[in-house]
Amino acid sequence: MAKKDIQFSLEDEEFFGVMGSVGVPKFDREMRGGIPRGFMILAVVATGSGAELFAKQFVSPAEEPENTLYVSTSESAPQILNVFNKYNWPTDINVRTMGEEYNSRVLERDLQAARYRLQGFSMADVQRLAQTRFVDDETEDFLTELTDDITSLGPYFRAVIDSMDFYFNREDPARVMSMLRMMQAHTQLNRGLLLCLVSESSLTKSMEMELGMLADMILKFEVVMVGTDFETRMVIKKFRNAPENMAVISFKVTPEEGITPETVKRIA
Repeated sequence: MAKKDIQFSLEDEEFFGVMGSVGVPKFDREMRGGIPRGFMILAVVATGSGAELFAKQFVSPAEEPENTLYVSTSESAPQILNVFNKYNWPTDINVRTMGEEYNSRVLERDLQAARYRLQGFSMADVQRLAQTRFVDDETEDFLTELTDDITSLGPYFRAVIDSMDFYFNREDPARVMSMLRMMQAHTQLNRGLLLCLVSESSLTKSMEMELGMLADMILKFEVVMVGTDFETRMVIKKFRNAPENMAVISFKVTPEEGITPETVKRIA
C-alpha cells in the first residue's frame, strides 16, 4: 500500500520548525536545538529515576493541545492533572488512562465472575445473565486501541506512552513490535514526536536490540548511588544522524522548572 501523501502548509512549517522542544529548555540546548520532528524516542527507565515526570514535561510544550496525547497505564486522571497544575503546564491536552480503563473494563468483570464462582448465583444474577447471554463478549484489545489513538493524530503531533510494559506484559512481544513499527512510521510521516517509556526489566536482549534499531533516539534513565546520595541521570545512547548529541546528563527536580540538568558529559 502506498503511503498517503501529506501536504504541510508553509504556515505550519514556519510555526513548528524542523526541531521540537523536549519540554526542558536546558536539555534542548544540550541537544543543539531539541529533537528533529518525526522522531520516535524510546526511554528505557529504572524505578525511581524520574522518567514519569520527564514524560509529562515532554508533552508540556503542547504546540497544539488537541493534537497532543498523554497515555498513562498506571496513573489516574486526577494524579496526572495534579502534576500539570503543580508546574503550570497546559491541562487542555488529551489524556487517556489505560490503567483505569483496564481496571473497569476487565478486572471488575473478572472480579464479579470470581464472586459468582465463590458465592454461587443469586436470582438477580440469573436474571441478568439471561438478559445478556446472547450478547457477544468482545475481546478487549488495548494494543489496537493505542495504535489507533496514535495513528489518528495529525501532522506535528506530540504524544507519550507511559509505559509500554502494560502491553509487553499482556501481548505477544512480536505483535507489540509490529504495532510500534506502525506508530513509528506514522510519526515519521507526520513529523510528529512520540516518546515511549519501557522499564529495563521488561525487555529481553533481543527486544532491546530490535527497539534500538527502530527508535530514532534512545534515552536511558538511571538512578545511581554517589557517596551517600542518589543521583538521577539521563543517558542519551542514540541520536539518529547526530551522534555528537550522545551524553550523560545528571539532573534534579525543582519546583520551578521540574526536571532540569545539572552536569553534562559528552560520550561521543
